[in-house]
Order: sequence, then C-alpha cells, then structure tokens
Amino acid sequence: MSSTAFSPGHITGFFVPSENLSNMEKIGSRGAGVSIQLGAYAEVDVKGATWEIELNGKRSSFMVVEKAVSSLAKGGTIKINTELPFSQGFGMSGACALSAAMGVCAEVGISREKAVISAHVAEVFCRTGLGDVVGQSTGGFEVRIKPGIPPHGKIMKRVEKKDIVIGVTGSPLITPNILSDPSISEWIKLVGEDCMDDFLPDNGFKLFCELSKRFALETRFMRRNIEQILNEVEDIGVGSMSMIGNSIFLVGDTELLYERLVDTLGAENVYLTSIDNEGARLVD
Repeated sequence: MSSTAFSPGHITGFFVPSENLSNMEKIGSRGAGVSIQLGAYAEVDVKGATWEIELNGKRSSFMVVEKAVSSLAKGGTIKINTELPFSQGFGMSGACALSAAMGVCAEVGISREKAVISAHVAEVFCRTGLGDVVGQSTGGFEVRIKPGIPPHGKIMKRVEKKDIVIGVTGSPLITPNILSDPSISEWIKLVGEDCMDDFLPDNGFKLFCELSKRFALETRFMRRNIEQILNEVEDIGVGSMSMIGNSIFLVGDTELLYERLVDTLGAENVYLTSIDNEGARLVD
C-alpha cells in the first residue's frame, strides 16, 4: 500500500525575503507568483526505520526531502519524479519536499497542514526557497502579503486560467548561495518592497508581469540573453526571468511564443504549461 502526491511547480516574479526570525514557520517571503501544472510526483510507502529516496529512478540523498519527512514518520521509501529541472526558478525542491510530505501524511493519517508546515520549514532550513511551498500548497496566482505559513503568514489567491511558456536559458543558479549573501538579500528587499507597494493596490496579472521584469532588471538578476528574448517577443507576449533561475516565463500568444523559444533555446529547453489552480494534492 502506498500513497502518491503531486505538487505543482512554482514561478516567483518578485519577492521580499523576511527577517531571520526564530520561528521557522514565520520565515518566508512576501511576493507574488504562480503555480504551474508541471511539477513533482512522490510515491510514498511508510515502513522501516530509515528513509530511502529515489529521484527520477536513481537513489538520492535529498536533504530537503529527508528533513521534510523525518518529523512525520520514522522511515520508508519515496520515489520522486520531476517534470522540470532543478535550480532554474521552477520550485522543484519545494515541490519534491511538499509532495513527499503529503504522501507520508496520507500514509500515517496526519493532516495536510502538517505536511505543508514540514515542507516549508525544510525548504527554509536548506535555503532552497522561501515562498515556493506556501504558493504550491495554495495553487493559482498568489500574493504572499505576509511571510510564513498561515496563520502566521497571509496569502491571497486568485484563480487564473492562463497558458504559460517557460524556457531554460542557461546553467542552473544555486539558490542557497544567493539567499545566504547578506548584501544581495538587502538589495532584494529594497527592490522587492517597491514592487509590492506598486502591486498591492492593483494586483492584476498584467501588472505582475511588468513588475516581475522590473524586479529582475533592478536586482540585476536579469541575464542579457533573457532581456534580449523579452525584447524580441514583446509584440506577442510579456514575462520575465523566473526567480531564481536562468529561465524565462511568458504569457500571450503561447503558440507563437513556444515556436520562437524553441528556435532560440531548442525544444529540449522549452515547456508549454498552464496555471495550476488546485495546489498540491493526493493523486490516484
């Protein structure tokens, strides 16, 4: 007997890291992003005294997943399959931790909320992300108004039916290295707060895309090739760099956007997906 859970991937457009608080459930980020229908599946069988983790068919020592499940059960097997690459701004570490934790909770009869808390705390501890798990547990187009897991954090969700083209434009970026640099974090906070101030009165999807581009440019995360792609497709779509990865997301005329990205990046680096409005869930 086993349980299988799915967590959507997640794209952050802009964010504000929270202060280093003592309560891990209150740590996170303010910001805005979307969950997408490509993500991670985890098949979980709870038995034994240690955890064995398999990632895309290979045995793996996966710290964020191990930490997420270790407080929920003693051991068992977890088989994870991902649909997007790691360290490219698609929230794959959070998706793996959350889907695995949800599968464990289903097996041992623990609430979904415990899985979300455990996955969020694990990701914050490992510095693989700050707001992905919160967004992935909610789904849709979300605004994280107050950092952390509810009820500490506050999140606003909007259902959006949009197709999204995403593309990998270069080698992975190592999120823990970036989030652990104090000077980078302070600059991110300043730019992110400005974006949030301009976003909250409106909070529409068009403005989200515009502010995401501004955030990427002003933080200097934006790679020159990404900026060039955005300029070349501005007649048919809008988007930005996905935080924090060498990747791009675009909405608009998705068929043409897909074709142009394939021409530029190669078919193996381009994905067509949609906003996932359900959030992380058990699957058959």
